[in-house]
Amino acid sequence: MHAEGLEKMKGVKLPKVSQIGIVVPDIGTAVRYYSKFLNIKPWFRTKTRSNDADFKGDSFPLELDIALAFSAGMEIELIQMLTGRECIYSEIMKKQGGGLHHLGIMVTGFDRKLDQLKAAGIGVIQSGVIKTVGGAVTKYAYMDTVSTCGIISEIIESKLIGIPVFHNNFMMHVGRLTGDIDLIPLEEPS
Repeated sequence: MHAEGLEKMKGVKLPKVSQIGIVVPDIGTAVRYYSKFLNIKPWFRTKTRSNDADFKGDSFPLELDIALAFSAGMEIELIQMLTGRECIYSEIMKKQGGGLHHLGIMVTGFDRKLDQLKAAGIGVIQSGVIKTVGGAVTKYAYMDTVSTCGIISEIIESKLIGIPVFHNNFMMHVGRLTGDIDLIPLEEPS
């Protein structure tokens, strides 16, 4: 999307940014660092059953380790690639070994929002559906907003038993009860 495309966005209303996504080479090291140095904790690990991704016209299962925590209401998402497959995370890993990757926005009515963004001329870089072992389903789409915003934007919709849920500390603890989430212990490895 280019700056002149902003005029097409008049009917698009998105909620506030609620997530910062960071690609890391090692989740364990990153979680310990963010906990000790930035005092961000507790950390939760998603228990993914499947992650079906679409990237550059190719559909495939994507293997990731994802850790989530919250700071002043903002979700911090750490993503570690567990495969060498080319995807939206591989470029930042090759260029600089990871780093700030995207800003996420939790939405309801995912398909409608995605259609609105596409109609406004914003392309999709990668999209997919993540299913957890406890039955939660998350749809996501990384939007091509780098040329206008300087960073990738992501829209996200998570549902638990078909009901839209927003990511926060309380829902992470609910996810622990349903089997979707594990609490990450913060002790040092021996």
